[in-house]
Amino acid sequence: MSAKDIPTYLSHKPIISVDYSEKDAYAGDAKFLSIGKATWDKRKEDVSAKIWRWAKDADRWSRQSEELPLWRVLDLAKLLIATIYGKQSTLTEEVVSDKEDIEMLNSFINENMELYSPRLEEIKDLLNSAILQNQKKVPNIFYFATSELSQDAMFSWIIKWADDDYLQTDTDMCNIGKSFISHLTGLPVDTIHKINVGRQWNNIDVWVEINDDGSLIIEDKVNTSQHSNQLIRYKNIIEKEYSGVRDNLYFAYVKTGNEPLSIENAIIHQGYKVIHRQDILSILNKYHGINPIVVDFRSHLQSIEDSTNNYLRYPVDKWGWYEWQGFYKALETHIDVDSWGYVANPSGGFQGLWWHFTPNDEIRMYLQFEESKLCFKIEYEGTGDRAEVRNKYHNILMQEAEKVGIKVDRPSRFGAGTYMTIGLIPTDDLFGQGIVDIHSLVSKLAIFEIIVKNSMKK
Repeated sequence: MSAKDIPTYLSHKPIISVDYSEKDAYAGDAKFLSIGKATWDKRKEDVSAKIWRWAKDADRWSRQSEELPLWRVLDLAKLLIATIYGKQSTLTEEVVSDKEDIEMLNSFINENMELYSPRLEEIKDLLNSAILQNQKKVPNIFYFATSELSQDAMFSWIIKWADDDYLQTDTDMCNIGKSFISHLTGLPVDTIHKINVGRQWNNIDVWVEINDDGSLIIEDKVNTSQHSNQLIRYKNIIEKEYSGVRDNLYFAYVKTGNEPLSIENAIIHQGYKVIHRQDILSILNKYHGINPIVVDFRSHLQSIEDSTNNYLRYPVDKWGWYEWQGFYKALETHIDVDSWGYVANPSGGFQGLWWHFTPNDEIRMYLQFEESKLCFKIEYEGTGDRAEVRNKYHNILMQEAEKVGIKVDRPSRFGAGTYMTIGLIPTDDLFGQGIVDIHSLVSKLAIFEIIVKNSMKK
């Protein structure tokens, strides 16, 4: 069953549908949620929300299915959220039962918070995203201060607030600073008291002295990555500098852009803790003050996070830089990706992802996303006629694809370099129409991997 299986022939006409049986283990007879044209409005100009219940014994949709106007759904949500948190909403609700019932209600809520908490968090995230979208209309300093040096300064400023000297000046800022250091180092918040911080010493982005026995260095990246063995070099500098002086050394790699897992794993292997944009947002979201620098930085990071996740909301032809990165990061959880990143070329370059390198005695064949194009490619480093080698494997590929009923297009132009495209999957055949179904796509990729494997056996 999928969301598209919802009935469209009854009085309430769904426009947006959810297969609720897949979302709630306790759904029972509740099969779908929908937003659509309301039952009560013959002109079909009013909109309602509906829970679709299936009467199994009668083998039909139940008359107990609930349908509510949208504003009433929101009022009910207000009432529930206020009750969960022990607040009073603007609905001016009143207690109409005895103390025993109130205790039962509170006990029930507490016992079932594991069901409510993730839903409440998602509601909060959706509301924050909507607020930040409106805030984008206001100039944000970090839309202009985009360099890593600007971000170094931001992190240094937040960290300096962690010193106990500032606890009375601005408690919220001091707590955010302590939380940030705690996340970078693993130190308990209540053990962080004295802070000295600076930038660009021996090319180290940010260095921090914590209390009397701790030292932290931060390698800060936005859209670039590590290079020239710099992380090992910085680590050696700090270990030598503080040998016998500070015993507790911490090394953090902070990335506010997106990074392939292959690079992150290499960084972890070098003894650094990788801090993601989401980690920083989780800290900044605890800040309830109005400091415009913090608010702007949080808004800036949230806009990157939203753009990265927009591949879930928009069709492929609407994807940009961050959407492709978000899509590639999602693929990393499903297939064994070699790596991904920006590939420069005379046409302006693209965000690419490559994997499934399969060798024989002559070449390596592999798969590569070039954004909306999926390419079958070969790597040939021999001294023979490249065109001859390319044509040979193109023909093998076409034969193997035909065996499993897969349409592979011939490239509009064949290259003759070390890396050559020998076949393309049409975009519509790969992604379909509308929002991309990741699971369906991954199933197709598995077939393409088999085609590569069989081609190399030839």
